[in-house]
Amino acid sequence: MIVAVIVLLLSLREKEVKTSRLWVLPAIIAYWVLSSVVNTPLTVGNILLYIVFLIIGCGIGAWRVHLEQLRIHPTTGKMMSKGSLASSVLLIAVMVLRQLASQWDVHHTVVSLSNALLFLPLGSIAARRYFLYAKVQRFQGRGV
Repeated sequence: MIVAVIVLLLSLREKEVKTSRLWVLPAIIAYWVLSSVVNTPLTVGNILLYIVFLIIGCGIGAWRVHLEQLRIHPTTGKMMSKGSLASSVLLIAVMVLRQLASQWDVHHTVVSLSNALLFLPLGSIAARRYFLYAKVQRFQGRGV
């Protein structure tokens, strides 16, 4: 519950967009997800499940960046971004689902589903960062 509140508060505050650092968090999460998945046997069904959840996560990330507000700070001239409540609630829901699935750890299917749920935030964060970068580039290209 505390983590959910922290995630909610951090995602709703306005922060500077540093395009040179947008790749760092997706790389860390990709390493974490892949190191978790390596410990389970890879079957065709598991791989397809991972791909489906990754695609769903990418869709969620694209939707989240669509809800974000971009603006140029009037005094500093820096690009600022502010998330929305809907995207924060969605991210918290994914975290809760992952936690519940890990607590049901009684069968291989549940373990596969639990690992597949890791691909939702990976896809979401990677797609969000990519589309945010593209949005910043378009925003700066307009000379706004």
